This record gives sequence, C-alpha cells and structure tokens, in this order.
Amino acid sequence: MTALRAVALEPDKDESGPIDDLTAHPETAPEALAICALMWSRDVSENHRIASTLTPNDFHEPLYRALYAIVQDLILTDAPHDPAGVLDVLVRSGADGHKDALLRRALTDVTTANACGASASDYAGMVLSESYRRSFYDAGVAIMQAAEEAPEDLLFDQLLDIGRAQRTATNRLNQFRRGAAQ
Repeated sequence: MTALRAVALEPDKDESGPIDDLTAHPETAPEALAICALMWSRDVSENHRIASTLTPNDFHEPLYRALYAIVQDLILTDAPHDPAGVLDVLVRSGADGHKDALLRRALTDVTTANACGASASDYAGMVLSESYRRSFYDAGVAIMQAAEEAPEDLLFDQLLDIGRAQRTATNRLNQFRRGAAQ
C-alpha cells in the first residue's frame, strides 16, 4: 500500500501486512480521523461544506464509508452528529445485534481516534485526495479493459468519458482545497 493508503499494492509487494486492513490503526487512518474530527467539530458552516463535498464513496474502507454516510446525513439535516447521535442512528436502524458488531466497533475506534474537530477540513482533504488518487488507478483499469474489450469505434469516446470524469474529480479536489463548497 502507498504511504497515503490510496492504492493497494499487490500483496507480494507490500511487506507491511494486510493491504485492506485500514481499520487496524484508526489513529493514523485519514478516513477514521476525518470521521472523528467531524463528530467532534462544532463549526457548522465548515461541517456543511465538508458534508456537501465529501461523499461516502470517497471512503475506501466499507465500515468507514457506512459511518461517514450516517455522519454526513446528520450534518446535512442539522441533527447532532456526535458519537451518541451516530450510535442512536445505528441502534434505531437495528444495528444493535451481532451482525453489526464490526460497525459499532468501528464507531468506537473512530470516536477514540483522537482527532481534533478543528482539523476536520484537513482530514477531509486527505480522504478526498486519496479518493482522487484511487480514481486515477480505476481510470487506468477502465482504459486497459476498454482496450481489450470495447469495439474500436467506441474506444476514443470511452477514453474521452474517462478523461472528463477525471477532470471533474480534479476540479472537485481543487475547489475543496480553495475552501469552496460543491
């Protein structure tokens, strides 16, 4: 895995352990830190800016993706988005049983990741940057797949579509870094 954990390397090229175990160290995982900071942040306008820009799909780790979706919804509906508010949503949705024990554990880990609410924008920017880098990896895979499988008369149009999507992703990242909302 890269230093930013954006794109997993092949297992034989990574000596640091399991490549998809991002929840092993939530205190250093930008996704966990972003959620933690948002749960503790009281900057209403900045929280709304982050929640309107960052999407659950920007999170690579499925447990963090699910938690962020809850935090995002709470922020956008002006509901309490602290750990108790998130836990309340989980319990009311039936996540109090055994099947969602990992999700509740992830909430505990994220809650105690020790991120400062004032740093929510920084952590959100890191998550967005990692998502952006993964999108280039995915674009490369899509180009390779098109080269192998698509009819020749569609190849260039597919390449243009991929390029436009990457331009949109670039603009989204730059807009966030400038402090603008989506």
